[in-house]
Amino acid sequence: MIRMASVFVCAGRLSTCCGLLAIALAVALPGVPSHAQQTPTESLTSLRPADGMEVSLWASEPMVNNPTSMDIDSRGRVWISEGLNYRMQQRKFDQLKRVDGADRIKILSDTNGDGHADSVIVFADDIFPVPLGLAVEEIWTDGQQTGTRVYIGHSPDLLVLEDTDGDDRADRRFKLLSGFRGVDSDHGLHGMTFGPDGKLYFTVGDARYGADRVQARQSTFDVTDPSGRRLSSNNFGTTLRVNRDGHQLELLTSGHRNNYGATVDSFGNVFGSDNDDDGNRGSRMYWVIDGGQYGYQHSKSNRHWAEELPGIIPKLVGTGNGAPGGLIVYEGDHLPARYFGAVLQIDSGTRQVNAHPLHRHGAGFRSDYEVVLKGEDDWFRPVDLSVAPDGSVFVCDWYDAGVGGNRFSDQTTGRIYRLSTSSTEPANTLPTADDSDDPVAGLLSDLQSPNTVTRLATRDRLVAEGATVRPRLLTLFGKAPAHVRARILYVLDALPGTKHEDLLTALNDNDPRIRETAVQLLARDTQREGLVASSAGTELKSPALEYLDQLMPLVDDPDSGVRRALLLALRNVPSEFLGDALLELVASWDGRDRYYLEAVRAALVDRSAADLTILFDSLAERAILAGWDNRPIAVPPYYPTGTNDAFLRPDDTLPPSNSASQVIGVAWALQRPESLSAIRKILDANESPSVEQAATIALSEMEDRRAGELLIRRYSAATVDASGRREILKRLGGRIVGPWQELADSDSLNQVFAAALQDPALQQEAIAAIARGRMIKFGPSLLELADADGGAVPIRAAAVAALGELQHQPAQAAIQQWIEAARNQPSGGPIALAALEATTRLDGAASDDVLVDVLTSDNMPLDVRRRALQLMTSSIKGVERILQVYREDSFPQDLVEELSFLLHNQADRRIRQLAEQALPVSSGTSGKKIHNVQAVLALQGDPDRGRQWFATRQDAACARCHHVDGSGSLVGPDLSSIGMKYGATELLYHIQYPSGAINYNFVASTFLLEDGRVLSGLVIDRQDGQITIGIATGERVTFASDEVESERPQAVSLMPSGLVSDFSSQQLADLVEYLLTLRLGDAVSSTKQAGQPQ
Repeated sequence: MIRMASVFVCAGRLSTCCGLLAIALAVALPGVPSHAQQTPTESLTSLRPADGMEVSLWASEPMVNNPTSMDIDSRGRVWISEGLNYRMQQRKFDQLKRVDGADRIKILSDTNGDGHADSVIVFADDIFPVPLGLAVEEIWTDGQQTGTRVYIGHSPDLLVLEDTDGDDRADRRFKLLSGFRGVDSDHGLHGMTFGPDGKLYFTVGDARYGADRVQARQSTFDVTDPSGRRLSSNNFGTTLRVNRDGHQLELLTSGHRNNYGATVDSFGNVFGSDNDDDGNRGSRMYWVIDGGQYGYQHSKSNRHWAEELPGIIPKLVGTGNGAPGGLIVYEGDHLPARYFGAVLQIDSGTRQVNAHPLHRHGAGFRSDYEVVLKGEDDWFRPVDLSVAPDGSVFVCDWYDAGVGGNRFSDQTTGRIYRLSTSSTEPANTLPTADDSDDPVAGLLSDLQSPNTVTRLATRDRLVAEGATVRPRLLTLFGKAPAHVRARILYVLDALPGTKHEDLLTALNDNDPRIRETAVQLLARDTQREGLVASSAGTELKSPALEYLDQLMPLVDDPDSGVRRALLLALRNVPSEFLGDALLELVASWDGRDRYYLEAVRAALVDRSAADLTILFDSLAERAILAGWDNRPIAVPPYYPTGTNDAFLRPDDTLPPSNSASQVIGVAWALQRPESLSAIRKILDANESPSVEQAATIALSEMEDRRAGELLIRRYSAATVDASGRREILKRLGGRIVGPWQELADSDSLNQVFAAALQDPALQQEAIAAIARGRMIKFGPSLLELADADGGAVPIRAAAVAALGELQHQPAQAAIQQWIEAARNQPSGGPIALAALEATTRLDGAASDDVLVDVLTSDNMPLDVRRRALQLMTSSIKGVERILQVYREDSFPQDLVEELSFLLHNQADRRIRQLAEQALPVSSGTSGKKIHNVQAVLALQGDPDRGRQWFATRQDAACARCHHVDGSGSLVGPDLSSIGMKYGATELLYHIQYPSGAINYNFVASTFLLEDGRVLSGLVIDRQDGQITIGIATGERVTFASDEVESERPQAVSLMPSGLVSDFSSQQLADLVEYLLTLRLGDAVSSTKQAGQPQ
């Protein structure tokens, strides 16, 4: 439901608005032209709230312009930071100019309770160049609010703007902390919020696009707090917290790209949004594990978030393409009950607000998402949200053609919307007088507010009351809901003189969430993360040491979340104080829970060799005594990694574990050589292929060469089947060029690969591993395989490709022969295509002559010429050469359309510029529309609509030929996992140019029959003297094999080009978005080994 009403200015209330500087019409800045695409009312009608919700327009321009962040105070007033001068310090825009005095903090109010803002106060201005992040702290004295502090992200500074006299105007401005990079960049300091502990939480992005980007290889911050404590980071994004006076700065996480927002629930759990809108489908919502590394651009991984590596904390939710920003944990009762406790996150890229319900699962959480609010106006750009005291949710809209990316289009617009439950009247948010004779009762009520500012002020006021409020807090603690009990626990612990008495009692609470919260409050230890220098006179002593006697009983706690918190608390406690506690905590891992395993790693990874040797020996003895069977088990990394946005949903299941796999999983996590003896003992007693697979993965993560030697010995073990040997070959190939390089010349390794090359079941993986490992000594063996006339074509083609990768010069003549053999053939086939690629590696620049000759030869088959074109357009030099051929009119006409497509849709901007100068965008030689890839990628596709187009569009007929999740036809490739194989750009290419790269198993054939008929299709079956083919219509045709006069492979795909020419760009975007969701095998409930990297 949508409510509409005009925003108006209530000029008649000027005399009653204390400190009001201006009303809405007066704050419109002069000289700034309007560019709004739709009026506020028009844009409102395009918003689609979820069932049971309604949205109303609360404020718009000229009252608010270019909002970047927001907060709502205890009176329901909306605080907005504005950024009219976005990126103005570091670049010039053609039409937009710097606006003096802009970049302000405003306070918007609904003074008459009609649900629409009617007054605005400018709290502070001229915060150039753009304030990002906003957190409001109310100052109360003797039951009255006497002032306000506002914390602002403003790289290089964390600014505090303070109103000291209660007139709603900042009269003091100071730097709380300084030394953050990302000046004038949305990759800098932002994401301000308060936690139940009264601390300020915030984020710093990777800072790579700021005015200070000349320092791009330096840390994202280097900050010394007022006590002398100095922290620094790597050059990636981080999550931090600090006391409100600037002391005790702590680094909570690192390894993010641009984690724009942070939020903290009542139990102290921190969640963040990580923005990756660069087309990698990598945006994510994460949960903070103290000291966690989150994997962005990890040096040991080519995956986006490196979640396949131990020591990397996996995301909670992958949200795909987009630009996520502000987020909150909703703990109110105004919205439908399904949203209570959920993370609500805005995404300005996809133009929506998402809900991520939190399910406590094992040692952490699992989640999913649903859309709470969707905007169909493509200027709708929500950037932040906040909860009002009545529990409704306000969303601020940057309102622009784009968001981020160093550019914007408008300085005049901005909107604020209110999300509420259907049929709920707008709440009167005017301040109300407290006429209660019992102010503490009012405070206890306010502590239950869904509004962060109210709760922070209430916490401070209760703490100021001192120990006298403790009995009443304890009474409420005994009967309140869990989230309120957690808030009370934080207040109780802050009361003077309690000496953590209430926390120690809470360690025995019936609710595991309260026990976990108590552990974290007593013993949370992040003081060493990012530390460069300690405060003068400060000893880095683990907080847990003082309370070990009370904490140790939790070693046997039935809840793994409590034990995970305990592991993190104990990580800096010396081993001599812990007895068998670590052993028992490790032994209670279920063999599948990645979050618990990462806590195990944090507690153990820096322990001494002697400690770990004893621990692993004990674990192995227990495992062997318990025994295990041969059932499939979960294997590292215990998390889906097939795509950047893969994650574990609440209902996803992992295979079971056993006593052996638990030991091996811990070994995988630690990567320490002290585990080798335990692994060897496990494998000596093993008969399970799954345990072998887990051990192979664990061994391959270790740097120590002895792990490689053990892996080589396991290759010939009787319990290792062909699948296990393929896995070993793959792992050996990947490590020989790294830490196991010393093994490259060992006889045992060479014997393994020599034997594998002779085994048809292992040849494919052996060839790939040899190429990956740069094992040049096998060049002659590969040449022999490639030249075997009777050999399997896929094996020969793989060998040819490997010869190129190894740059085996003696193969040059043979490679040229394989290319030449394709002349006058209907199709070149895999060997010729592999030879083309190999020649580019062997001949270097001279290979361009070979490729041009192939491309322009009339007697070369189409698939070979097409591959030559693709190879040449992959480099700037190749493009320059090919455009020269084009200008000389020597370029083949049947590939002009594809040339245009390839060049105009290249990622390299230089190539696109060359194309724009020399080659017009093709509309298709057949007159059929060719869609521009960048234009389609700029649209947000709808996968539900895409599924409909896939199944029902008769002009495309996708489902007639393709199989998806058990339905459809197998004339073409099964697309059930296509979203794992290709990104959006690649899908658009293959949809429009299906002959660009034909899978060897789907090369169609043309049959000439004795009666003169010509049939073309994919061979589906040959048996009993019959041949069955699938034809382009999706039908099957069967004929007798003795009717065939000739059979030739086709150089073009059975799928015709131009099938989507009648699609609109939006329909094509929908189809691609649907195809990207097809990831069978990435889900952990699939038949593949769950958690195994894809």
